[in-house]
Amino acid sequence: ARLWEAASGKPIGPPLQHQSMVSAVALSADGKTALTGSFDKTARLWEAANGKPIGPPLQHQSAVSVVALSADGKTALTGSSNKAARLWETATGKPIGPPLQHQDLVLAVALSADGKTALTGSMDKTAQLWDSATGNPIGPPLQHLMVVEAVALSADGKMALTGSTDRAARLWETATGKLIGPPLQHQDIVFAVALSADGKTALTGSYDHTARLWDTATGKPIGPP
Repeated sequence: ARLWEAASGKPIGPPLQHQSMVSAVALSADGKTALTGSFDKTARLWEAANGKPIGPPLQHQSAVSVVALSADGKTALTGSSNKAARLWETATGKPIGPPLQHQDLVLAVALSADGKTALTGSMDKTAQLWDSATGNPIGPPLQHLMVVEAVALSADGKMALTGSTDRAARLWETATGKLIGPPLQHQDIVFAVALSADGKTALTGSYDHTARLWDTATGKPIGPP
């Protein structure tokens, strides 16, 4: 992986080296910490200012496919092909709580801005909310009809957004696990989702060759695809 100076396009420091393919990257909101995940079964934390590694590798039992960092850079979340995600304390590289276990591969992960809530999406057709301090699940699984490909959390952690191969995205109240409004419907697989910082707008991307903006309060599309 490589760090770059956005204004000039020049690289910052040396390449961030793994022993196999780099599959996922993330940056903290303050731009000070980078996180990379690799098929070498590790994730790594780096100082974004110079590309120097921070602590030892975060070790998994199999390939690390997805990663996320809290806005303050204090908490990392990594998802692996061994059907589990893990929370980590970035200052020490120590895991937080037990593995976040699914029944199938973990395909997507997200952290709230304050790092207190984690969200994972899996091939087992569910997304799950977790307490980042303990690694305990919050409420029941968020159920889709098919594989959950993408997940996002609002900055305040009160709303979750999930996208699925069932051709729909869904909005959820994190406190209750209840659906907010109707499914956000596409004509094909929804593989990418995002929420605006204020949580008022959702964005979904689909294999149907469209992306769509949605009003989260009503579940209605904003403008044309």
